[in-house]
Amino acid sequence: MTAEQSYIFDAGAAEEAERLLAQGAIGDPMTRRFFVEAGLAPGMRVLDLGSGAGNVAVLAAELVGPGGSVVGVRVADVQALAGVEAGFDAVVGRFILMYQPDPVATLRQAVSRLRPGGVVCLHEVDATPPWAYPEGPTWRRAHTWVLDAFAKAGVNERMGLALNAVFRAAGLPHPRMRLEAFIGGGPDAPTWVAANLVEGMLPLMERLGVATRDEVDPADLADRMLAELAADDGVMVIPLQIGAWATAS
Repeated sequence: MTAEQSYIFDAGAAEEAERLLAQGAIGDPMTRRFFVEAGLAPGMRVLDLGSGAGNVAVLAAELVGPGGSVVGVRVADVQALAGVEAGFDAVVGRFILMYQPDPVATLRQAVSRLRPGGVVCLHEVDATPPWAYPEGPTWRRAHTWVLDAFAKAGVNERMGLALNAVFRAAGLPHPRMRLEAFIGGGPDAPTWVAANLVEGMLPLMERLGVATRDEVDPADLADRMLAELAADDGVMVIPLQIGAWATAS
């Protein structure tokens, strides 16, 4: 996949921006905790890889304050970072390396924009564990569709677990790491998070022959997922969220 093809959603669509903002309701608190532990602080200059709808840039901006600054780049540009100057205090990103054909090269490019002693903090996922327990048929199909689409599109659905090796191959020390996940059930379980992901990937699924719109039936997918949880007194688990951070030499 080329850099332009590496993002599997329609990055230019208004619906995609809305999807990312909605997903941020769950993911942003985790990303913020990763950034705080990594040492983002007032006054820092931060490079945000793959800004998307801006959630991550906003989180970084809140931490660096008015005395700092955040520069964001599109996910399709992160391999080369053409025109991006050096001297940043931190490089951050969420769900970036999983879409890159060469994540080590991408990370090396990012590290080259850091000042000595600058910090790298990345947030990736492991999407392979079941998304619900018990895993009803709707949950199982949705999970399988996403993993199949990832595989056919060349996306690393386990990039979170690969971060240690990627950091080391890029010339960084072993990163500190943290794993988090949302888990919950009941009538307010946010099944819309999983349904939202599936719907966002639906055009790709159809192009790759993974699933059709009629099979997915996105209009009431979240409701069907919630009904299955209710029937089993089950719980849903958002894909495992993994943060890793290290200091560049």
